[in-house]
Amino acid sequence: MDFGQRVRHSLASLKRVVTPKPAKDPFAAAEVAPAAAPVTAKPKRGWQVWAIAGALVVVPIYYILGAVLTHRINDDLNFKADDPGPGASRTIAVIAGLIDREINQTAWAPNTQPFQPAALLRYGGNMANFQSGMVKALSNITVEIESYVGRSRGTSAADPDLGRARQGLSRQPDTWLLDPWPTSSADQEYRKARTALMAYNARVADGRAVFDERADNLQALLARSALDLGSSSDALEKQIGAGRKVFIDRRADKLFYFVKGQSYAYFIALRAVREDFKDVIVERRVAGLYDAMLADLATAASLQPLIVQNASPNALLMPNHLSTEGFYLLRARSKMREITDILQR
Repeated sequence: MDFGQRVRHSLASLKRVVTPKPAKDPFAAAEVAPAAAPVTAKPKRGWQVWAIAGALVVVPIYYILGAVLTHRINDDLNFKADDPGPGASRTIAVIAGLIDREINQTAWAPNTQPFQPAALLRYGGNMANFQSGMVKALSNITVEIESYVGRSRGTSAADPDLGRARQGLSRQPDTWLLDPWPTSSADQEYRKARTALMAYNARVADGRAVFDERADNLQALLARSALDLGSSSDALEKQIGAGRKVFIDRRADKLFYFVKGQSYAYFIALRAVREDFKDVIVERRVAGLYDAMLADLATAASLQPLIVQNASPNALLMPNHLSTEGFYLLRARSKMREITDILQR
């Protein structure tokens, strides 16, 4: 190799040494990772927790407080309606007065809906059963007055106001505005019945309507009442037997308070009947028997056990309140039958 070539090789080597090399990227050989999504803060759920906690506190208070403030089983044996005036019927006045007390002065519990504050009274209280029993008795008496007392003879036409009252009181106590289609509720129909009864009584006082206080009319009225009490007595007997088959009889208190309301309404109404038919009662000499019948109804209506028990009738420690109630019911019914037998003579 000549001198010139050696010089060129030496310069090239020197150039490679002097020229700086580019820095290597340590991640050049690695796979390029996708860009990470931006981190967002999680929404706070504190308000939801407070809302659930508030509902768990407010809802029970709403229903419990509503039931406590509304609940009322009014079994006042001294209840009397306002004096209807001369010539008017005290029986009609007291029926209208009971309807007014239970509908306008007291909440009507049987058709209470789940969203209303007093909903517990329908599904777990006895106020609804008491009121249902009351309207059952008042409806029966109204039917009998329309059929017999409210017309001069059986061939005469029925009074239109009594017909409207009978129709209104025949509405089922638990009927609401939707059943399932839009309709008038039970309390609305009972208000219409009360208005019709008051209109009828006003015409009786003026001599434009009939309230015939004959012995056969009293007999028919007591006979229908006795049939209704007999039906309730049979229901009590069946429930006493059914209670032996379950550990806790959840129907016993419902039936007990239904019959209690029924007995109460009969006591109040038939006490007024005694005033309307006082001449017939004195003439047929059944005043003592009639008063004894009212006393038995009053006893059945005034029973107030803390817890309704449906134990075996021969149990040593546990009472059977259905048997006690049924006993006084049958005593009242037997006296009604005895009075009707005397009136037939």
